[in-house]
Amino acid sequence: MKARIRIERLASAVRPIRRGQNGFTLVELLVVIAILGILAAIVLFNISGVNASAACNAMRTDGATIQGAADLYYNNRQVYPVGPPPAAQVDTNLPPNGSGVNVTELLTNNLLHQRPPATETFTYITGANYGNGTVHGVLAGAPCQYNP
Repeated sequence: MKARIRIERLASAVRPIRRGQNGFTLVELLVVIAILGILAAIVLFNISGVNASAACNAMRTDGATIQGAADLYYNNRQVYPVGPPPAAQVDTNLPPNGSGVNVTELLTNNLLHQRPPATETFTYITGANYGNGTVHGVLAGAPCQYNP
């Protein structure tokens, strides 16, 4: 008799599983997938601008490095490195506006450790607000400048 009561108690303790309550509905799964898709799009949108910003910051850092190297070259030789070779431009103490910075000469004199990327262009700029030998940099394909 005791065994029978135990079996009845166990049987009453186990709930019967009803049809339709053993998982998520299709609508619930689609809502969760849509929410995850929206969150992924937000994250990717925020990350996409990071590369462009990093490239711009790298170009500005390279511009400051090249400006320092050109100033050191000037302190040693009393002229700024104008180029790039084999152009007919010669080093001068007053570089013409828009003339290129001779990065090869700076590398040869150990004033730079490496050449900047090909997407970066550095020239000399002259004007009332700039001193002799002021370097101007532009990043190709981006609205980013060094000494605008």
